[in-house]
Amino acid sequence: MQTFELSSPAKINLFLDVLGKRSDGYHDIVTVFEKIDLCDRMRFTESEKGVTLSSNLKDLPTGENNLICRAYSLFKKACGASKGVKIHIEKNIPVAAGLGGGSSNAAVALKGLNRLWKAGFPDEKLVDIGKKIGADVPFFISNHSFAIGKGRGDDIIPIESNLDIWHVIISPPEHVLTKEIYGDPSLNLTGNRPDVKMIVRAIEQKDFGGIKRHLYNALEPVVTKKVEDISRAKAFVKKRGFDAVKVTGSGPTIFVFTHERKEAESLRDDFLSLFVSGGPQKNWKIFVARTLQQQQLATT
Repeated sequence: MQTFELSSPAKINLFLDVLGKRSDGYHDIVTVFEKIDLCDRMRFTESEKGVTLSSNLKDLPTGENNLICRAYSLFKKACGASKGVKIHIEKNIPVAAGLGGGSSNAAVALKGLNRLWKAGFPDEKLVDIGKKIGADVPFFISNHSFAIGKGRGDDIIPIESNLDIWHVIISPPEHVLTKEIYGDPSLNLTGNRPDVKMIVRAIEQKDFGGIKRHLYNALEPVVTKKVEDISRAKAFVKKRGFDAVKVTGSGPTIFVFTHERKEAESLRDDFLSLFVSGGPQKNWKIFVARTLQQQQLATT
């Protein structure tokens, strides 16, 4: 019986602008994705029929509400298979945190089924299926560390760069719903728009200063209003000399831009010992992560 494991990485949004609401209920956005090496592990095992999910995380949905189940149904229909699969997910990426864990799991499920059932679909076909699952799924199917996302975020334009960035990823215990963030009446859809080309050029040129200057998230004011601890966490980080700190996606996770591993580990340790000290802060999750490089993507 064939069994294998694949990594399922998280993402952060270095840039995210909301351009307006679409007729299908989604929003047109432009974003810059970065894959990071904070990863779930997914184990695929052949079975006779259906999809069976299990996880180390007790409260992870394992029924039809999990995007993996939708990925299984759509892939099975696309290739005409009658086979089944058991998928175990070792969750490390915080759930509902703006890190794309669910979308990544769905994308890796498509890749895993393609391999397990020897369907031979090219990535372009997997992307077409992925767009029916969620807006972030196509980025996780692509084998690029950085990419622009347009439309709903699912029109992917790769950014060619082997840039390597260290981050501290800070995830508060609160969860927020993406639809509530995008639906908040205070979301600003007018006014001057930042130019995504500036941060893309900085990534291509490995200009760390330029990247830090052009970090942007139009959703951050809404997320910060709903999760007050974000402002406290950002103030703590900035007091230690780290100015490049942003909410990723629809939050509430924030990421900090650092220059080297030692610097990131020092900030993580300070945050754990001085900010997370029991009480209401005890369930925060803090990680040191770096850019997931293309050569790593090819072997996961």
